[in-house]
Amino acid sequence: METLSSSFLARPLVFPPHQSSDLNYVSSSFRFSAKSPHHQPNFNPNSSFTLTFNPINKLINRTAQTLKNKQPVAQKIINKKQSSSLASIFQTLDDLVCNFLDLPLRPSIDPKYVLSGNFAPVDELPPTPCEVVEGSLPSCLDGAYIRNGPNPRFIPPGPYHLFDGDGMLHMIRISRGEATFCSRYVKTYKYMVEQEMGYPIFPSVFSSFNGFGASIARSFLTLSKMVTGQFNPIRHGFGVANTSLALFSGHLFALCESDIPYAIKVTPDGDIVTIGRHDFQRSSREWFFRMTAHPKIDRETGEAFAYRCHPLWPFLTFFRFDAEGRKHKDVPIYSADGATVTHDFAVTKSYAIFLMYR
Repeated sequence: METLSSSFLARPLVFPPHQSSDLNYVSSSFRFSAKSPHHQPNFNPNSSFTLTFNPINKLINRTAQTLKNKQPVAQKIINKKQSSSLASIFQTLDDLVCNFLDLPLRPSIDPKYVLSGNFAPVDELPPTPCEVVEGSLPSCLDGAYIRNGPNPRFIPPGPYHLFDGDGMLHMIRISRGEATFCSRYVKTYKYMVEQEMGYPIFPSVFSSFNGFGASIARSFLTLSKMVTGQFNPIRHGFGVANTSLALFSGHLFALCESDIPYAIKVTPDGDIVTIGRHDFQRSSREWFFRMTAHPKIDRETGEAFAYRCHPLWPFLTFFRFDAEGRKHKDVPIYSADGATVTHDFAVTKSYAIFLMYR
């Protein structure tokens, strides 16, 4: 299915000691023959050589090198402890905002209601064989059905909107008359950071600003987290890749409107692997950080068409990806005379059609 998506052997070594009259300089020499040239392509396996060295100097050099190598490791441990301490402080402050500054939660942003019933989060599931209860699967059927949707890794202590959940892909892989089911998170930057921290630290544009006091506090906390290096959404994005899937430019992508797509692939054994955030070979001078979650694909040419909305002029820009996966320049849509939240569009052979509403 197309992706929707030495051991060294040698004779025993004998080291005959070599005495020296200088007690401050102890040297040894030895001779050996090796029967494997694995590490030296030009080495003659039937030859032998003599190597003379100073064990004391070598021991001193090795000790110095070991201490030198341990310094970065120690620094990493210190930095990790500092980062962990900061994370604990920020988590405490986040809890204070939730408990004392948030307005009473409406049902639409209350996790008790939003994350219940069919919308309750589920765990990842590795590739698991499915039993065919009735009938049979045609042996010629070979492919995968994949669904994308929000599934929060951590239950938030405060307000939560349905759109906030981390993207999770649920897949049924069918091949040779057998079916395999698998569920995996899209390993976005947001998911990986929060997985390491152990709690949700990214704010939500849909639910975090619940009242004036909570909005000011969360804005300050978000800025503080960025300044202290807890996360960097400007460089790595903050999308959840939970809205849709699209297959173009030789990749399968998980998308959402707040970020650029994440490339994923399906493995032969029916697992789902996140390849990473995909920038489409764009120009280094272009700041390409988000796009629609519903690109349109031309099956004849292999091109894909997309757009993105902007809060400032130009409010709407249209662009395309060629068949090789390169992004081309944005084309401003000047008829958009104000900020828009256009969710989808249509493409014909001659036109790109946008439904404008604000």
